[in-house]
Amino acid sequence: QRKWKQLLASKPDDKYEDPKDVAAMELAKLHMGDYKLKTADNYKVPDHLRINADKKRRQMVLLEESVYSIKMGFNDRFLALRDLKQRMKTNVDAWSDRIADINDELGLDTTTAVWRPTLPDSEFPERRFEVSNAEVDSAAPGSSVGGRGRGAITSVPTGASSKRGG
Repeated sequence: QRKWKQLLASKPDDKYEDPKDVAAMELAKLHMGDYKLKTADNYKVPDHLRINADKKRRQMVLLEESVYSIKMGFNDRFLALRDLKQRMKTNVDAWSDRIADINDELGLDTTTAVWRPTLPDSEFPERRFEVSNAEVDSAAPGSSVGGRGRGAITSVPTGASSKRGG
């Protein structure tokens, strides 16, 4: 019975409103808008809220520029990491040379090669179109490329000219 009286005594007044609730309701009233007006027959969308093809086109261009700048930023960071990797490889090569020199001075077994890192060509796509002299010489007329020598293509298929419209 005593606990019940304490509970009833701690009960807030019926007219009491929590200030947080009042603030939330005021915020909702301010930002809710008047939906009856928007559904009325004579409602006209304000110019700054209208969406047309020009606005969407501008938005698409801005998004494309944003995507481009994000991609370029990623590429810059990626290439910086690749350059760092290349510098680290150079350092490891120098250390490997030093280890080999020390092994020679100590007279240790030099038949076991010191490990040296390698960077695959796939990490340098800009080198894709670089051609070495050896590749040029191997593709020169008279050399055998892919096991075929001069005159590997002896005739043109008969249907080739008709497929090209000629």
